[in-house]
Amino acid sequence: MAALVLVCCGEDKPISPISPKAPAHQGPIVLITIDALRADVIGAKLTPNLEKLASESAWAGRAVSPSSWTVPSMAALFTGLQPWSVQSWSSDRAVLREDLVTLPEALKGRGYHTTGFRSNHWLERPYGYAQGFDDFRYLAQGKRAEKQLEKLGPGREFVWVHILQPHAPYVRRAYLEDHLAGAPPDLPPKVRPADLEPYFDPAVPLPPEQEKVFRAMYELNAAYADDLLGRMVAALRRSGQWERTLLVVTSDHGEEFGEMEQIAHGGNLGRQLVEVPLMIKLPAGFKTRLALPPGKQSGQRPATARVRATLLEAAGWAPEEGTAPSLFHPTEETGVLSELYSGNGVNLFSWVKGDRQLIWESRFSEPEPEYYRARAEGIVGRLERPLAEPSKVIFGRLEQAFARTLPLSGLKGDPPKLTLWRWTERGSEQVDDPAETERMARGLRSAWIAANGKEKAPGKNTGRKPVLTPEQEAEMRALGYL
Repeated sequence: MAALVLVCCGEDKPISPISPKAPAHQGPIVLITIDALRADVIGAKLTPNLEKLASESAWAGRAVSPSSWTVPSMAALFTGLQPWSVQSWSSDRAVLREDLVTLPEALKGRGYHTTGFRSNHWLERPYGYAQGFDDFRYLAQGKRAEKQLEKLGPGREFVWVHILQPHAPYVRRAYLEDHLAGAPPDLPPKVRPADLEPYFDPAVPLPPEQEKVFRAMYELNAAYADDLLGRMVAALRRSGQWERTLLVVTSDHGEEFGEMEQIAHGGNLGRQLVEVPLMIKLPAGFKTRLALPPGKQSGQRPATARVRATLLEAAGWAPEEGTAPSLFHPTEETGVLSELYSGNGVNLFSWVKGDRQLIWESRFSEPEPEYYRARAEGIVGRLERPLAEPSKVIFGRLEQAFARTLPLSGLKGDPPKLTLWRWTERGSEQVDDPAETERMARGLRSAWIAANGKEKAPGKNTGRKPVLTPEQEAEMRALGYL
């Protein structure tokens, strides 16, 4: 099938043609992504606006994110490709490749005016997220986004809003405290990423009382994110385009509080980090229905990477071959793949099928003894006990080993570690079933190869490197990133 050409940012990019069978929605499309919102905090008391939106959605339930932190997850959400294929993983490898056609670029090629409101600094222009946007702005307190949604017209307009909360720093907001159930007394004014960082090391136990404080502060920030979402939805209603709008709300990843012996996000692929909410409100009278059973009853968790194709197909576009399929078409329920690369000598993979999750851990080097202290130095500054080597030496050694090792298979003679989990209403529990573990492992490997192609070492990073101002670097550290 011949490809059309999208002209954007001075470059010609081949993308798929209009689908003759597509439903061709002509009205507004709004995508709202909420940072670090885990699925199990959604509820009428803590997040009433999300709960109300769920009741008005064509589908509302739980989904699985492509990874456990912003860079790989948002890259997959914007491209419909798995993190390995996008090659957007971490640090200098966090920039979106210019040859990839992002969601806003594809919608712009379909005649949409595109506006983005970002908040997380990984989603700034230096990292490639301005691609395809006619207007690209900082969300701040959300007032400009509200105005944009309030003046939304009936035609082809796409608006993306990324709400940073409940991502740390967790800020205490007294007016929301009645949303909490049994919160500890004397909550601090703020919990900074630097306060969380010591417990990112699995060897450092998180004291139960500290966990309660961190969790309560996180939930306060989830309530604040819900408050912001409510303002966006109210503005959309005031526009008069509520019935005509295709609205999707989801999260890039979750947040952990010691369930897998870590805190925050990006350290593993446990349930608390990859299970996220997903809500899809279709326009009134939209003839094509989602190929998903009722969310809360089915237990089915679709991949959030499928959102891109769903929005494009609704707008009349045939998503490119090799990208995650839209939610308008039934797919064999084989499982959902998540990926996390370049940790402390390990790559991690998750395969979720029904209520089972397989965690696959492959090793590309021996762990660095001072890895977690090197992370802390990059976030909190000078350590009381200096590192034995500069952090750039430690991370450089890991990067070199990562570059020369097969991502899924890992080091020769060091087979991947496989762990099977069962997801229950109470949380996750480990399962000892070698036969099922092997079946899930075969499914994971097949899915990875189908999505990413033949396995090969990543090689030296030759992509664009971000150029940040000192102010942007300081903002990144304030969010808990190196």
